[in-house]
Amino acid sequence: MIIWDYQNKGSLLIYLGVICLSLLVSGCASTSTFNSYSSQLNPMINDMRNSKPIDLTRQFNGRINSSDKILYLTEMGRIAQIQGDFVRSKKSFESAIQAIKESDQKAVMSASGAVAQASSVIVNDNTIPYKGDGYERVMLHHFQALNYLAQNDVENAGVEIRLANAEQENALKLHEQEIERAQESARKQNISGQEPGAVVNAYAQMDAAIGGIKSSFQNAATFYLSGVIYEALSQANDAYIDYKKALEIFPNNIYLQKDAIRLARQLNMGSDLNKFKSLYPAAFEIKQSVPKNSGELIVLFDDDFVAQKQQIKIPIPISLQTINFIAVAFPIYNIRPFNPAGLYIQEFGNMLGETQPICNLNALALKSLKEKVPVVTIRQLIRAGAKASMAKVAEKQGGWLGSLAASVYNVFSENADLRSWVTLPADVQIMRLNLSPGEHQFNIFHKESDANTALNVNIKEKTKTIVYIIRAGNKLYSKVML
Repeated sequence: MIIWDYQNKGSLLIYLGVICLSLLVSGCASTSTFNSYSSQLNPMINDMRNSKPIDLTRQFNGRINSSDKILYLTEMGRIAQIQGDFVRSKKSFESAIQAIKESDQKAVMSASGAVAQASSVIVNDNTIPYKGDGYERVMLHHFQALNYLAQNDVENAGVEIRLANAEQENALKLHEQEIERAQESARKQNISGQEPGAVVNAYAQMDAAIGGIKSSFQNAATFYLSGVIYEALSQANDAYIDYKKALEIFPNNIYLQKDAIRLARQLNMGSDLNKFKSLYPAAFEIKQSVPKNSGELIVLFDDDFVAQKQQIKIPIPISLQTINFIAVAFPIYNIRPFNPAGLYIQEFGNMLGETQPICNLNALALKSLKEKVPVVTIRQLIRAGAKASMAKVAEKQGGWLGSLAASVYNVFSENADLRSWVTLPADVQIMRLNLSPGEHQFNIFHKESDANTALNVNIKEKTKTIVYIIRAGNKLYSKVML
């Protein structure tokens, strides 16, 4: 383990001064440095579950200027979207997208970035400005596309969905660069990147919830939304490509299977049809003859809220007279295996269908965290070395009182980075039906939570109608689009 060298009181005072400066620059500034992020958002999540309106100006005005600006802007945009304020949601997401661009364009070790990285070594990872995980950046454009659809702007929805797909391709490259930078820091500090056994065990227990997901950077829900938008833009080839991409990621969704088969037939994709017949015989045999005057109902269902990070603290032994260890903290998830309940739609007592999952956001969040384990581990070990050295100098210069002060500081400052976009849905589900044109009166309900709502929808001939539904606890929020 690396040991930082503080030889005299002057150096210790300088060290403490750096702490103060770093907190001033990055956040005293950063509202998540000593106050867990989830504790700030949970009251708003509870309000949404109880249909209580949220004053977004009051809740976010002081937060969007912090080092967590990107995160707060995405939360504000999402809450506005759930509450039906799609104009405000669009503006918030636009600001978040611009903030991400500015963050990415900055030099890796700009002045502010250097201070944030230094403060993370002597405080905790929450001092590092939040830039958004790959899956979160994809969902940012996904939701922005929905904002445009809510305003009947299909062209700009198409622009956003292309940006979402580009983000999926770019996320892997950014992830690899982050690991490379962390490994270079480890080499310079002469430390090993081996995570503690307790962390290995905690992360191993999360594997069952990840399932067969290979990467956090791609999700079938965004590819499916992309296909729907491309179809609305009369771009069948592009729609077919993205339906196939979605099918590769989430192959068990019957509606997705049927859409891919439908367009394969429309576009005369003979070899693909042979493959689909073998892979999805049930969907392939379903007669897809559609009455000439019918319209399409597409249900997009965001199911409740994604799981939140928790922390596990690991003791690191050190040799002092008054204290024997310091602590390091790692973020973890406690997520059950994926088994979501669907949303049912009835009309006059007749069951029309049930939504099926197409994306498990909980698993994407978990996979994203596991992908960052090497980076988090290296920063934790560097910080442990720095704080151990600080404790030894404090004991040498201040005796038991100095050692006690260092111990208290370590306990107070060592908090895992629990930041993530917590108003994302736990999972995304879809349903697609052909219905006769005219006014329809739907009863929509979710058996597991007893959430239900009635909705009147006008189905137009040869036209796609999207019903966007969001569940928050036992409350359903809905919007008819297109």
